[in-house]
Amino acid sequence: MASGGHVDRIAAEYGVQFVNHTRRAEGRHQSKARRTCQTLLKKHGPEHLRLVFGLINTEQNRGNWSAPCLTAVSWLVTRKPEWIDRRGFLDLFDQLDLDDLLKRAKHINPSAPTLTLSVLLSYELDGLMAAEAGRVKAA
Repeated sequence: MASGGHVDRIAAEYGVQFVNHTRRAEGRHQSKARRTCQTLLKKHGPEHLRLVFGLINTEQNRGNWSAPCLTAVSWLVTRKPEWIDRRGFLDLFDQLDLDDLLKRAKHINPSAPTLTLSVLLSYELDGLMAAEAGRVKAA
């Protein structure tokens, strides 16, 4: 079973501190998603959780430590591993605005924002990779 201490240590590597779910996260370094992270750790292991934190911890997206964002990025990592291994993937991922995508997901499907965010994330990255491939071919 994944311990809360292990999750806290991994989060601390990325400057994230978990706060009680009854409190409001104040700033880009706090998250209320400890249970989500414990679940990801239990299901996929510490390296997977570190990869998810690392992707969200990019300059553009740092601070999107909500359960839907963590879960959607985890979904992407497990279902599109060839994307993760792609050269320049982190730069492409950092072009996304996770906060905006989450707002769109909540608007499109308020009853399932995590699933909707996963789909939007996949579509947006696919579009960015296609555009990059077109630029490379043109050059």
